[in-house]
Amino acid sequence: MRIVALFLIALCLSVSGVSAQSNETVGYVQEALQELGFDPGTADGAWGRRTRKALNEYRATLDLPEQEDISGSSLYNLHRAAAAAQTLPFPGRILEGFEARQSYLQDNEAVRARQCNNRQNLRQVTADWAPVTRFSESEVSFAAGAGAGQQDWASALAEGMSVTTANCVAGDAGQCEVLWSYIQKWPQADGLTTTTRRVENSEKFANTAWLANTVLQPLIFATAVIAQTSNPPLEELAPVLDWLYDRVNRFYFVFTKNTIVGDIDNTIARNEALAAVLPSMTLGAFLGDVELFERGFPQFEAALLNQRADGSFPTETKRGSMALSYTGLKLSYLFAMAEIAKSQDFDLYAVRWPRGQDLHRAITYTLRGWSNWDTHVLKYARANDAAPMTPSSPVATDFAASFGWLPVYMRRFGSHPNVSLMNGLTLDPVVCSPAHIAEGRSDAGWCQEAGGPPLTLRAMLLDNTRKISVLNPAMGFNAGCFLARSDELF
Repeated sequence: MRIVALFLIALCLSVSGVSAQSNETVGYVQEALQELGFDPGTADGAWGRRTRKALNEYRATLDLPEQEDISGSSLYNLHRAAAAAQTLPFPGRILEGFEARQSYLQDNEAVRARQCNNRQNLRQVTADWAPVTRFSESEVSFAAGAGAGQQDWASALAEGMSVTTANCVAGDAGQCEVLWSYIQKWPQADGLTTTTRRVENSEKFANTAWLANTVLQPLIFATAVIAQTSNPPLEELAPVLDWLYDRVNRFYFVFTKNTIVGDIDNTIARNEALAAVLPSMTLGAFLGDVELFERGFPQFEAALLNQRADGSFPTETKRGSMALSYTGLKLSYLFAMAEIAKSQDFDLYAVRWPRGQDLHRAITYTLRGWSNWDTHVLKYARANDAAPMTPSSPVATDFAASFGWLPVYMRRFGSHPNVSLMNGLTLDPVVCSPAHIAEGRSDAGWCQEAGGPPLTLRAMLLDNTRKISVLNPAMGFNAGCFLARSDELF
């Protein structure tokens, strides 16, 4: 297992986007073409007529059309035909043990039923779903599907794809077919075309990119699942890969300067930045491309570096009543990144800064925050940055999504003291109280099924009727379905 060196943070302070035609990528393509018997000229990292001609000659051997630039389908095939330093050790693998997961689920009905089945009747992809065509921060155009007419259409689409992908890997061939048909519609419709102008350090474009990346991550993950389970022909897969590669590069957007002086977290490790690099990491793992894959390392390291001594994240905890929800979202991004990294034998879980900042400390803080809001969170939440309600208590209407990271944590750290803390954790009495429900901060139905206050974490996540699954669509996949080795969460 490779330990990630802590030297990457400075790099992303000067990068807001990386060209798909970087010198490193071009140099690899030239070397690979030479190895395969084609003549791109000198392997100097400079893209030109001769390299383009050689690449298209190679593509012709695969019955793929000519292209002007390096594309996802070209990298996908080259990394498998001519591995080099720019090639990851396991092209195509997006999670550790991914290749055997479908067989494992078929042999373990209890895990499949608990972790993969759609017991909550969440939205899932249907044949009439259509892709988003043109969109901006405030407007969206698409004909049908989850999210139509909704403000947060991106999360709705992501949830539907995550649920359907879980159904597919759990053995539902019909869901695999529906999912693959839906994925192919995106390049056909030239989906996710934005009317928002890309400007460096633009909050408007950052918000637009967040919407796009929320959709791209489950699309990439689902494509990798389909490639593994259904082995579609290259002529079907290639246009999807090309479109994904273009959109991932287009919406890779990280701030290059502090919008708040001294707050690195708000600059390069806020949730929008993590959302921007997660699709790059996932597509990099699928294609086998190191450059795409390693984009997320600086953001991961910066997120942990900027933790406070108590484990809280500065940017997320100032979000008023949503402080713990945004903290849970951040943890879901970080654990998804760590799992994608682990698929290629890189250990982001080993990242720990000199003052003890690591993922475990962040989990401890989160659990304590849900147990006692006033003591642990309110002092930060009073900043009330872009929050919908007063910071007097947490919003818990989407409680389970705040724990999308939990199946991953249990798989990797099931004996950590934090697990004992989870098992004995009683939530802040305000959660699910009549006043909390009346204010719209807790969901009445959810609270009733969990038994009403005082509530334990176990009761909120493992009731006796539906056995509620945790799912955070931002991860792009149902972590329990793909990683859990038990039919229990903890």
